Amino acid sequence: MKVLKKIGWFIVSMLPLALSFLLNFVSIFAAVFIFIMSEMFKQGGNGDYMDLLNAALIQCYTNILLITVIYQITGLVIFGIWYYLAYGRKKRDAHFQQPGIREVGFIILLGISIQFLTSSALNLIYLVFPDLLQGYVDLMEIAGLSELTPLSFLAAVILAPMGEEFLCRGVTFRIAGKVSDHFWIANIIQAFAFGVLHANLVQGTYAFLMGLALGYIYGKYHNIWLCVLLHCIINSSSFLVDGYFGIYPEASVLPVYLIHLLLGGLLLLFTFKKLGKRPDAVSAQA
Repeated sequence: MKVLKKIGWFIVSMLPLALSFLLNFVSIFAAVFIFIMSEMFKQGGNGDYMDLLNAALIQCYTNILLITVIYQITGLVIFGIWYYLAYGRKKRDAHFQQPGIREVGFIILLGISIQFLTSSALNLIYLVFPDLLQGYVDLMEIAGLSELTPLSFLAAVILAPMGEEFLCRGVTFRIAGKVSDHFWIANIIQAFAFGVLHANLVQGTYAFLMGLALGYIYGKYHNIWLCVLLHCIINSSSFLVDGYFGIYPEASVLPVYLIHLLLGGLLLLFTFKKLGKRPDAVSAQA
């Protein structure tokens, strides 16, 4: 009976993720419909349906980042309200650590270390096995997230951290606490949801690992805004790291990536050590 109850709560914990995918589908469907109506208006109600559909799909492709922003705003509103009404109004228990300037500084440093570690690893893989990551590189370019623009900054640095934190660390993490009293189980569940949310293997893999770090911060401080800050630092530094690596001569990129992979790992361990362990007595449900 207990096993079935745990399975039931796990399924429930995946419902916010399912809702997010539904919102994404509705956003794309609505965009296609609007573009079809726009093309029909331009052509005075005449024209072949397939031609209208193809024109609408081209418009969607051209405006994919704008559609993403609309989807993110919708998700932010829905999951922000959900989190606030279900958990945000509750007073935080006194046994959760109150972060100071020192802790915030180490959280910022943690974000930088995660970005250097991730970027170095991806660049190394792309350098040695370019075919493995070519699809991911193409996907980032199609999504409009490969270069810094006002719209990509809004999507990646502001909307994504806020909406995804309310969804994964806010709502999913708290529901996952019903599966088990052990923090690490709830943390893995919400990190899994965070990885699946990104809907591709490469991004999903490093998002899962990143989600574990974000879950650790939430489990330690129970402050969703610290998770938003960490997420912002990771995403914003992604726009800077390629330019940073670009200052090194092309012939030396392999040792540069290896050195930064090592430094990123050491910095990650250092920041976790300084932040300290999450209290074992604190339940994921608290």
